[in-house]
Amino acid sequence: MRKIIFIVLVAFSFASCKTNAIMIQNNEEIQDEAAGNYEISLDVTYKDSLVKIKKTLPKPEKTVFLKKRLKEKEKARFNDIVEDIDDFLIRAKIIDSAKVYVGTPYHYGGMSEKGIDCSALIYRAYQKNDFSVPRTSIAQSELGEKVKPKKADIGDLIFFRTTRRKRISHVGMVVENYNGDIKFIHASSSKGVMISSLEEAYFKKRFVKIKRLIL
Repeated sequence: MRKIIFIVLVAFSFASCKTNAIMIQNNEEIQDEAAGNYEISLDVTYKDSLVKIKKTLPKPEKTVFLKKRLKEKEKARFNDIVEDIDDFLIRAKIIDSAKVYVGTPYHYGGMSEKGIDCSALIYRAYQKNDFSVPRTSIAQSELGEKVKPKKADIGDLIFFRTTRRKRISHVGMVVENYNGDIKFIHASSSKGVMISSLEEAYFKKRFVKIKRLIL
């Protein structure tokens, strides 16, 4: 009889502990869930607060000074565009004036469509567009600003040493530049006024520099 009572008590005690454990576990889960919900609630509240604060902040106004600065920048930008276009048109006109002589025979000291030399071709092309440049290629090479081949623009002058002397002896004018592949018009002593490429072995070997007269 005593054994039966002991077994019942042990079973009851075990069941009670298990129930308590389940209750504790459930209680902890409820607390964890509550804490998680509270954190989510705080996060949402924080974000809502930020949105409300941003809405209440005054928007930056364009002051008179700022408006003036913006107008000045727009005007400067417009002037730069206009200057670039004007500069391009001038260069294009100079090239067109030089192309008139294509096919003209080479004549040392010549300055007409009957015969012309390399520096006279440049002299005439610039002169027809109201620009004054020296008559010789050496003097022309001393003008303007030196530029790299990749940055050469139409109308720039390109110089060569074609004799054994260590000085400029030939000049042409850039008419095209595609990623450093430069085409130029010049008065060739053998073929007259023509357009050649700087990639040609003859000119590539004798190339000296490119100068920009129109700044």
